[in-house]
Amino acid sequence: MLKERINILKSAEVISEQTANYVCTVIDELEEMFAEKVSEMEMFTTHLAMATQRTLDMAEVESLDDAIWEEVKTSEVFDVASEMLKKITVNAPCTFPEGEKRFLLMHLCNLNQ
Repeated sequence: MLKERINILKSAEVISEQTANYVCTVIDELEEMFAEKVSEMEMFTTHLAMATQRTLDMAEVESLDDAIWEEVKTSEVFDVASEMLKKITVNAPCTFPEGEKRFLLMHLCNLNQ
């Protein structure tokens, strides 16, 4: 189901094949671990796809609200989420700017709670 969503974005030319392939590899890595968190995985993988495409297109991202970012940074699962982000971005087709990393960390914290 997660990959279907990514393929729909690719078919609609919202994301590139490169982005779709990358996100599908991340889905393969995380899907079993978070099998019971379907909606959180949907939000994370959709955001990952859009963040990847925005970064490749050099488009700007809105910044995460400071109050929300403070909550993310103080989350008890922040370190786990940070390590996970490092792992999944090693093979990313781009280097994510800080603003995108913050949103991705927020989603990863939600997954790990």
